[in-house]
Amino acid sequence: MFKLKLLTPNGAVVKSLECSELIIPTVRGEINVLPNHTHILTELSTGVMTVKTKDGNKSYHVTHGLCKILKDEVSILAITSEPAEKIDVERAKLAKKKALEKLSGKDSLTNIDLIKFQRKLQRAEARLRAGYLHQ
Repeated sequence: MFKLKLLTPNGAVVKSLECSELIIPTVRGEINVLPNHTHILTELSTGVMTVKTKDGNKSYHVTHGLCKILKDEVSILAITSEPAEKIDVERAKLAKKKALEKLSGKDSLTNIDLIKFQRKLQRAEARLRAGYLHQ
């Protein structure tokens, strides 16, 4: 077993959760963390993080950040995160629709706006995946 900390600028989402397995989305693909995992520091990607605990599986939406694995502790520092059971699926659907409308090409977007709406789309899709996992 190892401990998980999941932190955002708005506070701790998870402070010290006992885990036996963890799947983390990184910029290089998903990594599967098991007890005694090698020490790493990697960049987090937007996606769904799945945690296996003695009480069952839990899912969390995470958006960009860092992941540190050191000894028996995994620390996730994410821009945003929320547990799957707290995701408002209808709100996520609306956010996805709005992002797709902006990215449709009807409006002229600056490079900064293009990146912003691509990230909003990624976040909405990840929230939807996590939300559907909980249902």
